[in-house]
Amino acid sequence: MKSLKVELLVFSGRPNPTFVVTDPAQIKEILALAKNLPQKKGVDTSETVQPEPKLGYQGFIVTNNSDISSDIKSFEVHGSDVHLALVSGSKQAGKSTVVHAEGIDPGATLENKLLSHVKDNGLVDEKVLEFIENSK
Repeated sequence: MKSLKVELLVFSGRPNPTFVVTDPAQIKEILALAKNLPQKKGVDTSETVQPEPKLGYQGFIVTNNSDISSDIKSFEVHGSDVHLALVSGSKQAGKSTVVHAEGIDPGATLENKLLSHVKDNGLVDEKVLEFIENSK
């Protein structure tokens, strides 16, 4: 199935809301936004950067299960920070590796696109949406 699995990181102690994006146009748009972000300068991308754990809204984790932009394995987005897991090398030859990159999205366009999807599809109630807006 060609899809993006999206997890909204908002709860502590109970499962986070997840949803699947299957519309090819939406998948292309979301992945294009992630792929075309400027890279942060001076960041060591050899390891995943883990933010300090805290309670409350933490953004989104998106897993790419499509063949669109298959070099993007997954990404995390919170505000202007985007952490990408990219596939490097040849998957067919079995010589691919995952490398990490740090993108910056000054207008939080990617996060806002995902939040729009949450709002438009009623995936969380108004109290959760208000909590997210106050946490940004």
